Amino acid sequence: MDQAKQKICDRIDSLAGELKGVKQWLFDHPEIAYQEHESCDYLKEYMSKQGYAVESNPADIETAFVAKPKGIEQTRPSVAFLAEYDALPGIGHACGHNLIAAASLGATLGLVQAMPELAGGVTLVGTPAEEGGGGKVFLDRGGVFKDHDAAMMVHPSSRTYVGKGMLGRIKFTVEFFGHTAHAAGTPDKGINALDAMVSAYVSISNLRQQMPTACRVHGIITHGGDAPNIIPGYAAGLYYVRGETKAYRDEMFEKVKKCIEGAALATGCTYKIDVAQPKIDPFNHNRTLEAAAEGNLGLLGISVDPDDGRKGSSDIGNLSWSLPCLHPMLAIAEPTIAGHTVEFGQATLTPRGDKGLLDAAKMLAMTAYDFLTDSGLRDKIKKEFEASKA
Repeated sequence: MDQAKQKICDRIDSLAGELKGVKQWLFDHPEIAYQEHESCDYLKEYMSKQGYAVESNPADIETAFVAKPKGIEQTRPSVAFLAEYDALPGIGHACGHNLIAAASLGATLGLVQAMPELAGGVTLVGTPAEEGGGGKVFLDRGGVFKDHDAAMMVHPSSRTYVGKGMLGRIKFTVEFFGHTAHAAGTPDKGINALDAMVSAYVSISNLRQQMPTACRVHGIITHGGDAPNIIPGYAAGLYYVRGETKAYRDEMFEKVKKCIEGAALATGCTYKIDVAQPKIDPFNHNRTLEAAAEGNLGLLGISVDPDDGRKGSSDIGNLSWSLPCLHPMLAIAEPTIAGHTVEFGQATLTPRGDKGLLDAAKMLAMTAYDFLTDSGLRDKIKKEFEASKA
């Protein structure tokens, strides 16, 4: 490791106690998408005390923020570190966003304090509502990233990956409308919306047999009636349709809609589909940037695991088509512990989670250092990015 990177790592190590405190505070105060008011205020106050100018409500999003070194003119090239801090309903920080925020915060402070000449090209962006809310998409549309040349973050996991694939996603609700009637006395007068919902659910489940491995569909019934002796006049469900490409995602969505249409026709119901915005796009990999990150993981003694083929979705997928993005996964738990579980959230607080936090911050800061100081690397990253868009 060269002297500059060692200096970055030493600075992040000196912040270890504070960064662990940030991680713990966020874990103890979980807030779901677009309700992260306390978490946002906590991070803004912390960065302000560190001498950063903090912008509130960027792109008119109340639980987002942008933090830049105070009194320093922003320059290009510029890197944005992304801090996620929304939790999951009912199970808190089971996706580890408390660690993500602390790592991006640590990368920002470590890089700027160790290499102050780079301060004008470093920004911390608080990105709310990754879990189903598409916060990064709206921040991008609002111009938050227009003066940046790359965006970076690290996600905790049970395995370590640099170029993990992500699926595009369409989130939608479906409602069926029938007619209530007494289930015993006048069943012939009713139109059963629950039957339509169940029929659609079964048809979509059968459709999975013919889906390519690059697609996923999953959903729940959110309303199925009010009493057993009332034929349900209303039923509803919530679904995700995912695809490895936009084309796959959209093709599967059309097939799912046919299942819903068929269920309505069979039962005599009407229906309504409401697609949540934004749609989430697959991740646009930049292999040059990912190779730089893998090299820095190697400097930290961390090896990359073979890809197991499992994929999720994230709003950084959309952002990755606007500028080069980095989203590696760093193991903080055994492979038997899955994400989106209480056990995974607890793993962020273990000694391995503490080490993962510091390793994530170091890898981010070192990769940003490479990007900001190596014009040849930037040119390769930009060339690959432009080719991917074409």
